[in-house]
Amino acid sequence: MPRWRSAAVVAAAIAIAGLAGCVPEPATPVATETATPTVTVATPTPVATPTPTASETSTSVAARVPASCDELGTASSRAETVGGLTAQHADGFVRPSPPNATTKLSCNWIQEEAAAVLLIVSTATPTDVNEGLQQLASQGYQCQAAQDFGAQYCMRPGDAASSEDVVVARDDVWIYLETVNVNARAWLSDIAAQIFG
Repeated sequence: MPRWRSAAVVAAAIAIAGLAGCVPEPATPVATETATPTVTVATPTPVATPTPTASETSTSVAARVPASCDELGTASSRAETVGGLTAQHADGFVRPSPPNATTKLSCNWIQEEAAAVLLIVSTATPTDVNEGLQQLASQGYQCQAAQDFGAQYCMRPGDAASSEDVVVARDDVWIYLETVNVNARAWLSDIAAQIFG
């Protein structure tokens, strides 16, 4: 065999033998860190809600109290009720009122000893107004819910046969009415509509 062929066969055999040692080994897994995505979720922090006080949950009607006795009710019912009476100084009267009350308006009309109307409008917290209403029963008043305006209507006979004492109260306003020989109920209804309506 020619020499060059034998050299080629030997070279090929060496190459095959060399390649036989190049068998790939099975791959060994390599521990690597995998990047796990992180998600940050912002949890809202609860905000404390203030608890409303009684005065915040109730409707304030004190701002509707007129500044003058001449502005109470309607002009016609006022004239019919006290038009024939003389207005008098009305400070210093002590009548049923809620605890911690502030007098907003005090009105007094008389006709000598024959007739009289005393009207006092006070304000207090709704809690004090409710407490005052609860105390009226011990003073001889009978109370019931008024059909209009959601107020409490409390009445007791006055000291004379033709007199009566009335309290109408709701929220932060207390209306006291005392009459002698005068029917003031229509006027009181107008006043309640004006303040509570």
